[in-house]
Amino acid sequence: MNRQELKFDAKNKMREAAVNPYVVTLIMGVILMVLSGVQFILDFWGNIIGTGSSVNTGEASTYIVSSLVFFVIYLVISTILQFGYSSYCLKVANRDGSMSYGDLFSSVRYLLKAIGLTLMISVFVLLWCILLVIPGIIAAYSYSQAIFIMVENPNKGIMQCIRESKEMMAGHKMEYFILELSFFFWMLLGGVTCGLAYIYVYPYMTVTFANYYNSLKPVSVVYENAETIN
Repeated sequence: MNRQELKFDAKNKMREAAVNPYVVTLIMGVILMVLSGVQFILDFWGNIIGTGSSVNTGEASTYIVSSLVFFVIYLVISTILQFGYSSYCLKVANRDGSMSYGDLFSSVRYLLKAIGLTLMISVFVLLWCILLVIPGIIAAYSYSQAIFIMVENPNKGIMQCIRESKEMMAGHKMEYFILELSFFFWMLLGGVTCGLAYIYVYPYMTVTFANYYNSLKPVSVVYENAETIN
């Protein structure tokens, strides 16, 4: 599988996209920055009140509860955006004319399933990491296609998405690792520019990974057909 072709194709599709990928990325980034800022303020004032000389227990408890509640809200919204952004980028990769800015929030209709998939992947990777770090990394690559599978077909169950991702990634983990590694300097550029370069880098990466997912799908179909025949 040619990495350069996947990346070159991603650039072309981004230029052709009916909805500008940089604007979509900027919208998502601003929302996450605002949420992170509110969370920081709540945590900051909670720490000041908690370490003050004259601590008002009721006030301190209010800030702690508010911080925890907002943290849950942050996780929910970030999950919605993560799945929504993957859905949008997959549409870019598929040259799907139905794409819109609303795709960022398209996962609301299957939110519980999206949260469940995120939690199950995190638990499985953590359990493998308890054994050793390397098995944890391998597990993370095995489940790397699960989000694309769910956003493409939200009717699929959580474990079905995980299982299909494992099947798709069989024999492709090193290939995927090298594809990720090819974006190292782009990610470094994003860090050096205080995140500004991510407006270009993040959609470029995600559409490339969506292209990779599409390239794996025929392999998955062949695998499933072989299983049926056997």
